Amino acid sequence: MQHRIAVLADIHGNLTALNAVLADARQQAATDYWFLGDLFLPGPGAEKLYQTLADTAPSVWLQGNLEQGINAVMTGNGRLDDPSQIYFARLTAYLVTHLSKSHYAELVQRPIATTMVVNGLTFQLAHNQPERSTGHDLYPDERQSNFDHLAGDADVAVYGHTHQQIMRVSQRGQLIINPGATGQPYSPYAKFMADQRAHYAILTVDDAGRISVDFRKVDYDISLELTVAREQQLPYLDLYEHLRRTGFTSTHDQALLGKLNAKFNYANEVRRFFGMQA
Repeated sequence: MQHRIAVLADIHGNLTALNAVLADARQQAATDYWFLGDLFLPGPGAEKLYQTLADTAPSVWLQGNLEQGINAVMTGNGRLDDPSQIYFARLTAYLVTHLSKSHYAELVQRPIATTMVVNGLTFQLAHNQPERSTGHDLYPDERQSNFDHLAGDADVAVYGHTHQQIMRVSQRGQLIINPGATGQPYSPYAKFMADQRAHYAILTVDDAGRISVDFRKVDYDISLELTVAREQQLPYLDLYEHLRRTGFTSTHDQALLGKLNAKFNYANEVRRFFGMQA
């Protein structure tokens, strides 16, 4: 049978974007869903977001570097050495307060990579590289050998993490695809960065194992997403509004984060929540 697989990655807590993408995928007659990791943060989506994705019954559900970072904080391996680490820990505290324990346990047990065979085509699926979810080695301008490593012996490699829609080939001609980011799209090119529609891709594999790729960009109501963030009392709300309006993060702006941490007492909130010593 023909398969039409909706491939999503990097939702980053943006339930409004996910809902728009899923509505589009249904209109496009998707028969399956693959999710490549980074479900949460910095957006407000938590339990309802998890359940919305689960309701699609995805045959692939990976975790990414964000899930691994969340688990590091929760298991006592997080640090508070600089303002960005306080930022991540405070958002983690928000998330686990709004996510059921059972879904959190499922989340951190998911793999970072897997393989699937569809009508004779072997797919390597990963958040980044098959052996690790972090790093910059699959950014579009990186070495060809990095992409060859990702492809391995698969016919098609599909990955997330970079937030950019990509289609290229290995040196052997294997197909390499990134569906872009559903909740937090990115481009280094200003005109395309201004387009903050939600990204995903549909892979069509026919009975003969022939593949077609449809990169999708879906409009959604950013104002509605920000209303949800305000109603949920999302920490760092101003930064999230800036992100949603522009696409630019403030994750590593130590000076700005330091000011906000002091203004809203976030460092002490984190220490109290996780039982850390001041």
